[in-house]
Amino acid sequence: MRIIANSIEIEVEDFGPKNGIPLLMINGFGSQLINWSLEFIDKFLEKDIRVIIFDNRDVGLSHKFSGHKISNMRDIWKYSFSSNIDSKITKKPTVPYTLNDMAADAESVLKVLDIRSAHVLGTSMGGMIAQLFAYNYPEICRSLTSMMSTSNNPDLPRISKKVREGLTGSPKNNDISSIINYNMETRKLWSSPKFSTPEKKLLENYTASYERMFYPEGQTRQYAAIGHDGSRVERLKKIISPTLVLHGDSDNLVPVEGGIDTAKLIPNARLEILEGWGHDLPPGVFDWVSSKICEHIFSNE
Repeated sequence: MRIIANSIEIEVEDFGPKNGIPLLMINGFGSQLINWSLEFIDKFLEKDIRVIIFDNRDVGLSHKFSGHKISNMRDIWKYSFSSNIDSKITKKPTVPYTLNDMAADAESVLKVLDIRSAHVLGTSMGGMIAQLFAYNYPEICRSLTSMMSTSNNPDLPRISKKVREGLTGSPKNNDISSIINYNMETRKLWSSPKFSTPEKKLLENYTASYERMFYPEGQTRQYAAIGHDGSRVERLKKIISPTLVLHGDSDNLVPVEGGIDTAKLIPNARLEILEGWGHDLPPGVFDWVSSKICEHIFSNE
């Protein structure tokens, strides 16, 4: 369903009993709400947890910021870490929106659905947004789960050039075959070595995403928002929501050090690391991940 949240259109899906414990799930960079596996969502519905998912701004069926310009991406990242890199960088780069705006979208979604507070789960970029949700709206954040995400601490290890290019690159052609083949290849750079997703399922997922909405321009603006947010080190130290940090030790896109640092910075956060898990959510991790999250939710009710 389409709602107006934070003054823009947001596509939302709401599962489970309306009187169930609410869990707001925030997806990652460029991901649409259909990228959440229904089998994964079922793990929570079985526990009578109400699950709310939505398309972040600029992806899927939510509002597009077409035509909004951004600064040179290198300038955005330099500005974000200027205190650590070059104190002479003072010109604020232009971005259409920030991760704080995206956290405000999430807060507004709950308000429109008349949900006074919720447990919040975010994965990858969604984890960054969830962190800011907990920081900006502590009174409505029952608990935070930050999954395969990071503090964006400039002292953390950087991803390889090959992985970065795979994330931000694109195929030569925008036809469905080229896009799917590109995604199938690049995902190998960060997928789980110990847990796999059947190729048929991957093809179905990529085809469904392309047919629902292919909009790479929005991903560029989301990437700019990530860079513009910079380090969250000081903000994470002030989060008061009960926090669970989940990460895989084989994550090549957001290295596990990012999860470890996040857990160190957020007071009393609990860290769980799964061997052989990369930067994806294959069926083989559904039980482990959902059980950790459910335990966290029920222990903070």
